[in-house]
Amino acid sequence: MTRKVNEPLPQNTSKRSSFPRFQMHLTGALVLGFGGLVAVSVVIVLALGIWSAWKNTTDLLQEKSETTIGVVLSRIDRYLLPAEDMLQDLVGEIERNAINAADDAALTRYLSDALAATPQVQSIVFIDTKWQVLSALRTEEGVAFGFLDATKLKVIREAASATFERDGIYWGEIIFPEAANQALISLRSAVSKEGDRLGVLVANLRVVHLSTILDEIARELGGHGFILYGDQGVLAHTKLVSEVFEVGPYKPLPTANEIGDPIVIGFLSRDHDTARRDRIARNTGVRLIEVNDRKLGVLSRTINRYGERPWLVGVAFPATDLLDELLRLRWAAIAGAVVLLASLLVAFVFARYLSGPVNKLAKAARDVSELSLERVPRLDSSLVSEFSDASQAFNSMVVGLRWFETYVPKNLVHKLVKQGEDSISKSTVREATVMFADIVGFTTQSELMAAEETADFLNEHFARLSGCIEAENGTIDKFIGDSIMAFWGAPEVQPDHASRACRAALEIRKVAARENLKRRAQGLAPIRLRVGIHTGEVIVGNIGAPGRINYTIVGDTVNTANRLEQLGKSVDSEAANVAIVISGATHDKVQGLEAHNVGTQAIRGRESETPIYVL
Repeated sequence: MTRKVNEPLPQNTSKRSSFPRFQMHLTGALVLGFGGLVAVSVVIVLALGIWSAWKNTTDLLQEKSETTIGVVLSRIDRYLLPAEDMLQDLVGEIERNAINAADDAALTRYLSDALAATPQVQSIVFIDTKWQVLSALRTEEGVAFGFLDATKLKVIREAASATFERDGIYWGEIIFPEAANQALISLRSAVSKEGDRLGVLVANLRVVHLSTILDEIARELGGHGFILYGDQGVLAHTKLVSEVFEVGPYKPLPTANEIGDPIVIGFLSRDHDTARRDRIARNTGVRLIEVNDRKLGVLSRTINRYGERPWLVGVAFPATDLLDELLRLRWAAIAGAVVLLASLLVAFVFARYLSGPVNKLAKAARDVSELSLERVPRLDSSLVSEFSDASQAFNSMVVGLRWFETYVPKNLVHKLVKQGEDSISKSTVREATVMFADIVGFTTQSELMAAEETADFLNEHFARLSGCIEAENGTIDKFIGDSIMAFWGAPEVQPDHASRACRAALEIRKVAARENLKRRAQGLAPIRLRVGIHTGEVIVGNIGAPGRINYTIVGDTVNTANRLEQLGKSVDSEAANVAIVISGATHDKVQGLEAHNVGTQAIRGRESETPIYVL
């Protein structure tokens, strides 16, 4: 902020008598606030009671959900998992040479024994690398063996090819083999010997048995069960036990729409009430759906161990008891919420009043910390006497700071605050770029001007130059008569300090050219400037007497920049009205700079001549 020389400083016009006579002490305000807190505390206790009831209800429901769905999952595991042990033993026997895979008689005997040990397995198949299939199939009469050429059977070949590429036992996709008349759950494993693939072993379990198991469990629990197979269809359902659907090798399972069960369709649908139902599902493990004006709860769990495609197991049951309990909790919560909102409204109004002055003081303090005193408002009085005292003290402080702002460079203070106290407590040696800018012949011009006119002219001139320097993040060190000294590279580190200084000088040239156009239009003589720039090491820090310290730079680099500015008198410059002289040290630091080399010059105070360039 730049203040004109003849502009009067702000006066402190605050008066104690302007504050209201009636005031409340902060203690009284806090007592009133605590009264509101007591009311809120009562409501919180009510809310905690409701929450506790809700938690107990949902925990009981969740426990029931876990128990119910656990029974279903356990029965499914009991049906499927024994096949894993059986197939693992068969693969191990073949790979240990206990079974000769090339001996069909021996292999069929072992397959028959394996079927006897695992009654849930419908068939065991061995497919060799030439797509020849040996199968052992469970029938009502016993075990039937068969041989099949799968060269042209696409489903079987695709399943076997995928197994050849994998190691270990895994559950494959649900398939409907061309040679079968039903969908099968297949457990597969490649068989190797001494690093060579011998073939593939597959244990097949009937999909329809899952529906039978699920139907038995659902009736025991008084519900309705189903299993969804990813997004491919319905894996298990009561209707699959007694009804026939259009399925085949390329569509092994019926879809939910083909099953036509409104419970499954309702479970899969997403309606406007989805968010509320999802919240209940997260807390209780029960998904609520509505089917034919009946409220149902659906327990569900995703199984990921039987193949890459997940199984979604669901059990539906009437949800009347659940909904009644949730409804009672809801009304209790609504009543508590109404009381809570009323208490919060009262507390909010009073807190708003109390926090208003504090917020204004905090915002004003932030503006002061940023030295943006022009944005700091005058703080008003308050009914709370402590707030009024703080406002009056703050207003007086701001008036005092505005006095100091006239003499302290705000931009420099900002930079020093960012650097921190420790970083500026000691002087350091640093490379920097220094600029001096001077008005040519100003002494003669000022003799023809009144004191007030001279001050106004300098204030406006320095404001224009300061804008150019600060736009490049330069630091203005001091004003010396009609000259200005600035530097780059301190207090913060600026690797491109030389470039910033040159850009600022070129901008000064543009600003001066625009100003001279206005002066010529007014019939005034143009302003001519000399600018000197030099780069080198300087001493940076707090320098001065104990009662008057400046953050500044000193050293030969400063003197050289000043000499270069004076050298502008004798160095020819192509720039109209502004001569910009830079040293070779500055020129070497700036890439792509268009400058005219005028040779070397002897500079007063330096033993060797200095390369000189003109921008």
